[in-house]
Amino acid sequence: MFGKGLGPHHALDRRATQPPVRRGNPTLAPMSSASVHPIERVVLLGFMCSGKSSVGTSLARRLEWGFLDFDVEIETRERRPVAAIIDANGEGYFRDLETVLTREASQRTSLVLAPGGGWITRPEHLEILGSGTLSVWLDVSPVEAVRRLKDDSIARPLKEYDDAVGVVEAMLADRTPLYALADLRIPSDGRSVEEIAFELEQVVRANGGRSP
Repeated sequence: MFGKGLGPHHALDRRATQPPVRRGNPTLAPMSSASVHPIERVVLLGFMCSGKSSVGTSLARRLEWGFLDFDVEIETRERRPVAAIIDANGEGYFRDLETVLTREASQRTSLVLAPGGGWITRPEHLEILGSGTLSVWLDVSPVEAVRRLKDDSIARPLKEYDDAVGVVEAMLADRTPLYALADLRIPSDGRSVEEIAFELEQVVRANGGRSP
């Protein structure tokens, strides 16, 4: 992973007292190519409705990179929705499909990846992507996730719960330690897609990421 150079769980937040930095450095500066591989891929982690697809699309456009939405790609290959895949074949089968796609993505460069929220439940996915991959956790609060969920046109099981916030809180309690494996953490509540994508673009370009 790229995380040798950037501190784990490091927040990019314009309200912070310092700009986005690597550990121990007061300014955002290119990293030494001798110790860190230039960024060739960015993988966005986070709970559903954290903004992975929207931010990923914007970041890919800014960098002139490819964009891979895992759920969309898997649904295209399987010719059925994710919910139907899991209902018919189980979650393990779906995670296997994600693993196959992750291995394929590890062979590509100039690529932004947006896997599903449960992709990180197999932490080895981060290792598969290898050096040159910047992992970013888009951190969304349970309340904000549910608010976005209600505005989302996609059919999701969580919409059926009366206490959706409580359910999300419980799920995040399990997944937060896994999301925290990311190289960077970006709080997404109250922030626009373009704002987050712009900040990420600066990080990528400052650390060797280039347009094709």
